[in-house]
Amino acid sequence: MCLKNKAKIIHLLECYICDDNMRFIDTIDGLNEVFETDIPKNFVILVKGAAGTLKSGFTFQMLSNYLNSTDEYGLYITLEQSRENHLKNMESMGISVSKRLHISDFSDYRVQYDDFSDDLIDLLQENIIDFKNKLGDKCTCVALDSLGALYSLLDTEQMNLRKRLYRFLEILRRENLTTFLILETENDYNIEHSVTGTECFLADGIIELGMHFQGNSANRYLRVRKMRATAHSMEPWIVIVSENGLKVYKGTFNVPVNLS
Repeated sequence: MCLKNKAKIIHLLECYICDDNMRFIDTIDGLNEVFETDIPKNFVILVKGAAGTLKSGFTFQMLSNYLNSTDEYGLYITLEQSRENHLKNMESMGISVSKRLHISDFSDYRVQYDDFSDDLIDLLQENIIDFKNKLGDKCTCVALDSLGALYSLLDTEQMNLRKRLYRFLEILRRENLTTFLILETENDYNIEHSVTGTECFLADGIIELGMHFQGNSANRYLRVRKMRATAHSMEPWIVIVSENGLKVYKGTFNVPVNLS
């Protein structure tokens, strides 16, 4: 065995043993080719992209498959779809649902936003902290689907929204939660496009999901824009939906770095 392969095997074994790394990269077939090292605990990960790029499916599969292989628990908060519709969507993509992933349905607030919009961030925070307190250290991850839906329900000035978002995320970090935030953008590859202008800066990692068109063909792709303290590819990788959920493999196309 060559020294390079031996070193890689040793490193992978260390990742399994190390308490500071969760093996999210083993949750989607091919994702461990994109990442050399795993996503550290307590990170805030922004999953961004245009409509139809599998942001919810990608995030849900990561959490569900991860929790299925551990004794930990997670919370998936949906503001866009009801729990029933969300599960139907996941089932249609072959994505399994872990009993350790609790789905908290806040979609009704979109109908009743006049009564709750001022308190929604506080309500979300209370919901997460309460779930965390019930399970203790066994609760390790949370996902919010999506930031865009949250913003649409808040009657808050942009500057104040930035402060509230920073405070919200900082509290989740101090609770030792790895947090995934889903954000829909107008295009796939402008990293600077956001509502508050701070999501990309507040996040420890950014995973971009997009659509690449060439002639009459189209491919969904994944690209890691940044991931602190992690070794990863910067190139785009093709994402497909299979009978057993999402899969990632090496692409051969070029995707623009930015559009501004």
